[in-house]
Amino acid sequence: YMTKTQINFDEYNKIEVRVGKIVEAVVPEGSNKLIQFRVDFGSEIGQKTIFSGIKEWYNPEELVGVKTIWVVNLPAKKTPFGESQGMLFACDTLDKKPYIVRIGEEVEVGSEFH
Repeated sequence: YMTKTQINFDEYNKIEVRVGKIVEAVVPEGSNKLIQFRVDFGSEIGQKTIFSGIKEWYNPEELVGVKTIWVVNLPAKKTPFGESQGMLFACDTLDKKPYIVRIGEEVEVGSEFH
């Protein structure tokens, strides 16, 4: 069962998914949906600013220090609050809440998924 168009290996290989640690998370003034993250991807990539529309389900403070999964090679996307330089990788819980996968200490910040 597939809900999206099948891609080939070369297309899959273009997606860069990395472990990043949230070092700052705030709700931009005037935002109803977005949380602005500053995410550390280690020395190879450095830090990126990434916005995600998960404010309804998460308090920013509870996410600081969390290591999770991010797509880092998307073109920057403008938001009313600044430029987003990637995308949070999440899945849905049974009640449709975005689930942020927490990565353990045995995985280094910046590690690439493959």
